[in-house]
Amino acid sequence: MKGRGNPGVGGRANGRTGNRDGVRASGTEGGRAAFRLRVEYDGSRYHGWQKQGERQTAQGVRTVTGALERVLQEAGLRVLTLGGSGRTDAGVHALGQIAHLHLAAHQAPRPQDLQRIFDEGLPSDLAVASIETTNLAFHARHDALERSYLYQVSLRRSAFGKSMLWWVKGRLEVRRLEEAWSLFAGNRDVSAFADLEPGEDPRVQIKGCELLQEGSLLLLRVTAGFFLRRQVRRMVGAAVACGLGKEKPEHILKDLEHPTPQATLQWAEKAAPSAGLFLERVRYAGDSEASPLRPILRVP
Repeated sequence: MKGRGNPGVGGRANGRTGNRDGVRASGTEGGRAAFRLRVEYDGSRYHGWQKQGERQTAQGVRTVTGALERVLQEAGLRVLTLGGSGRTDAGVHALGQIAHLHLAAHQAPRPQDLQRIFDEGLPSDLAVASIETTNLAFHARHDALERSYLYQVSLRRSAFGKSMLWWVKGRLEVRRLEEAWSLFAGNRDVSAFADLEPGEDPRVQIKGCELLQEGSLLLLRVTAGFFLRRQVRRMVGAAVACGLGKEKPEHILKDLEHPTPQATLQWAEKAAPSAGLFLERVRYAGDSEASPLRPILRVP
């Protein structure tokens, strides 16, 4: 899930290159045509964004990258590069995953024709919401300034959207949950709330932790330049545990200031399920600030 932000360089390029069928695509250079995609998906049936190894692919393990590449290959297009703004885990959804796509320039379609290829070929739980040409220097992960994740907690059982929310059984004290959630904001050592690679820096600058109640839903948004593996789900799980009275906010603060291996194991056991988590938005240079919190579906 990690990706550190650098100044973005996205935008439309002016050059045009025609293919053998007379279909032209801008943003071509060095035999490549570059596109910026905004991808949305219901992650329930996917093993995350990242394409798995050859063995897993042969066994039918579904990934978002694999599904996108398959549609392009079936249309006779050669995929040179396809990279996302960050990896989402199995079962996690996306409203605004950003990807850079490089195709062989001599056969690259126009954005509107590429959109049609995706619309006609992708399964119903995966869509490319927008396509624009960009320059080859644009990198979806490296150029991202910040990412926002949204988590939906339901205060009651609902007949709808089971894969897109977490129904928390028990009485939640919203004020206590919000107090716990707000503790994560700032430059934090999240060792106790993430899976770290050897030598990985545990500090994350969390720019904001928002909470909004909309009907029977609690919407939790967190924004940062990057996130570590499993971090958001463990943060949500910790805040919910406080809202249920099973943990105290002071416990979260202690483990942020003085993390231990025991704390990492404890919060891992309390992690929220993937079902309610969305990669909501990825912001680049020139993009507007975040929009107001809104639910993905309404639970009155």
